[in-house]
Amino acid sequence: MNDNIFDEITADLRRDRMADAWAKYGRYVIGSAVALVLIVAGVTGYAALRAGQQEAASARYDALQADIAEADSDQKIARLLAFAEAESNGYGALARFTAALDQAEQGQFDNALSGFDELAGRSGLPDSLQDYAALQAAIVLLDSGGALDDIESRLDDLVDDDNRLQPMAREVLALAYSAHDKPLEARDLLMQQIADGRVSSLTRARAEIMLQTVKGGLIGLPEANAEPETEAKGDN
Repeated sequence: MNDNIFDEITADLRRDRMADAWAKYGRYVIGSAVALVLIVAGVTGYAALRAGQQEAASARYDALQADIAEADSDQKIARLLAFAEAESNGYGALARFTAALDQAEQGQFDNALSGFDELAGRSGLPDSLQDYAALQAAIVLLDSGGALDDIESRLDDLVDDDNRLQPMAREVLALAYSAHDKPLEARDLLMQQIADGRVSSLTRARAEIMLQTVKGGLIGLPEANAEPETEAKGDN
């Protein structure tokens, strides 16, 4: 199933603009990568949250998950939000995350953005989970045609070298630059992605495909870091 999805992504990225491919496949593109990073980067923080709560809170959260397993989307979101409002603990935060993700999937972009922004700024959450919320807020803005400045502000800290979500943040920001007609900025980020020895082979391959798409709109422009020979001759 995943192989078929990524084959389709590859085909669409070659045929269409990156923004079109994002609209169709965006959450498949980075979803699995983000999940893997969260498992590694967020497990310590999540464990700390879990250890700090009473067993009763854990039982209530588990019961909620069981109750809403077969509920429709609106009911699930409403139950999660009610739980988050009632629980001023880590389980309440987890419920808010899940509600915001479901809202984004349902196209309730304003509500999802509000939820992710609140979580990104919530004191007491592990840094990795705050960063994840900021990344998801940027994705919501990209999905909904939000302003580039707003996307950049959510990703500003995430593109730092010491942030574990940097590869995903770069990818989302490159897509945002492409969607907002800034191919040079998109190219530079994608070249950084390709040169980064820490990224997965799948992430690197995806960046290479995206880079070719971006370069298609840069005919006649110099390569990044190339010597500006023509410009220098013009000055003489």
